[in-house]
Amino acid sequence: MRIEPNLYLVGSGQLGFDLTDLYDCNMYLFDTGDISVLFDSGAGMDVDQILDICRQDGLDLSQINHLFLTHAHTDHGGGAAPLRDRLDLTIYASGSTTKIVTTGDEAAISLDIARAGGMYPADYIYRACPVDHILEDGGVVEIGPLKIELIFTPGHSHDHHCYLVTDARSNKHYLVGGDAIFFGGKVIWQNTYDCNVPQTNASIQRLANYNFEALLPGHLNFSLKNGKRHIETACAIIDTLACPPSIL
Repeated sequence: MRIEPNLYLVGSGQLGFDLTDLYDCNMYLFDTGDISVLFDSGAGMDVDQILDICRQDGLDLSQINHLFLTHAHTDHGGGAAPLRDRLDLTIYASGSTTKIVTTGDEAAISLDIARAGGMYPADYIYRACPVDHILEDGGVVEIGPLKIELIFTPGHSHDHHCYLVTDARSNKHYLVGGDAIFFGGKVIWQNTYDCNVPQTNASIQRLANYNFEALLPGHLNFSLKNGKRHIETACAIIDTLACPPSIL
């Protein structure tokens, strides 16, 4: 689904636009003309749907060469291996995400608990996948006209991070937010070992220091302009010593 001249939503599940498999997060693709850059991989339960969306949008699958992961949770990182089977991908992630993805460590993402609770099918397996480039906090990757900066934002999970993407063609700034912040200043509170309230709030306050026009979150709606208002809404709540509301 084309949402701007060079930006596409190619995956989104039941907590988004029901574009692909219900377990998929929002997956964003930036088209640079001869290279396409993908953010997050979905759960990998129906990769064909994702590839069909790309074809319908006129995207050349042979040019989808880069994948950046915001964190290792199943709906964001579980599709990395299945996508790598089908596409010539170079994969980027933080060191903490890399440890989980490269080993397929299901306990580290609470998948064992999620399966037991009926959140994922009992036969779902999180496949291990190599990561080609490990990024540090503040690390920058330049791909064609895109400048991509990793911002460490733990709280939703211990390995969570966002990406600030600057497109030199328009000089527009996008925050690929993963599950750090959502439309309306909301977050996700869940009963997992690494969901941390103080870290979540501190990460949102950190994001307030960055300038961007568009917010591209891992679920719910995206904002193509005035996206920072969602950060400001959450910060106003945090400033009262309260917590932003959860989407769950």
